Amino acid sequence: MFKGVEGQESGNTIIGTDVTLTGNLKSDSNIQINGKVKGKIQTKNDIVIGEGALVEGGIKANNATVTGTVQGNIDTKEDLEVSPSGRVLGDIITQNLIIQKGGAIAGQIKMEQVQTVEDKSVDSEAEEVIEDIEPTAEEK
Repeated sequence: MFKGVEGQESGNTIIGTDVTLTGNLKSDSNIQINGKVKGKIQTKNDIVIGEGALVEGGIKANNATVTGTVQGNIDTKEDLEVSPSGRVLGDIITQNLIIQKGGAIAGQIKMEQVQTVEDKSVDSEAEEVIEDIEPTAEEK
């Protein structure tokens, strides 16, 4: 469930199904939301938004799994997974995005990669491929 950041000692923070939290939540540990949070959530580890849970505010985490609903932006260092019942109504910044069939996102997505290509850009490689497949005057 939680991947965590290697080398960090952490417990888990769980917001139960019958809990409504109003205000910002900041933690170094893993967080699981099963209830309702009205405010920003920030953790150095992972967050899981459980089925039926609602977050009305932004999320910043190492990894996130959304099975409930998030009405706000999500920023993850590594992975964001949206399950079949998951809903994200906001913008996303992540390195890896997994959307399972049925999962929904209404917002802009920005994929950030840690490594960059140094040898050739994708555009120059694409131009070379296009030049290779263009028919000559004789083939037309």
